[in-house]
Amino acid sequence: MNQLAVPVLARYVRVLPQSWNGSLCMRLEVLGCPVPDPVNVQYQRNEATPVDYLEFRHHSYSEMVELIKSVNAECPNITSVYSLGRSSKGLDIMAMIISGNPTEHEIGEPELRFTAGLHGNEAVGRELLLLLMQFLCKEFRDRNPRVQRLVEGVRIHLVPSLNPDGHVEAFRAVGVTWGWHG
Repeated sequence: MNQLAVPVLARYVRVLPQSWNGSLCMRLEVLGCPVPDPVNVQYQRNEATPVDYLEFRHHSYSEMVELIKSVNAECPNITSVYSLGRSSKGLDIMAMIISGNPTEHEIGEPELRFTAGLHGNEAVGRELLLLLMQFLCKEFRDRNPRVQRLVEGVRIHLVPSLNPDGHVEAFRAVGVTWGWHG
């Protein structure tokens, strides 16, 4: 564990792992706060702009697959869909790559994988990754410079449901009663 002795004001933080124990897994926690000077151009340029075109709702497995395929069809130049394998009940564990060149590993390009849905009844992470897919695709097409830099500079793997069997069971058990279809 490494902690910085004093706070650092930085636009980017680069993490360069030197070694690992057992597996290639890293946990990183970065706490940040906005720069208090509102006239600072750098701060204003990095602010996120809220969007209202995304609809938050819970998707069944088949709806999730359909959504992943539709995002891939909308942005075929920056997305690629692949399967991590099949669940014990035969469902595809689907993943999407979002990158400037999604079908190739580029030397020096960082790769991130965001995984959700390890437990079937944890639906929020799944929905957030589905929203992230849609957001990155639309904002890239709309030429959002911040999203374009991200997509061109990082290879992002999104796995919205690592346990599709568990989600199907939880979805079936809870169903309309708890508003999963809302």
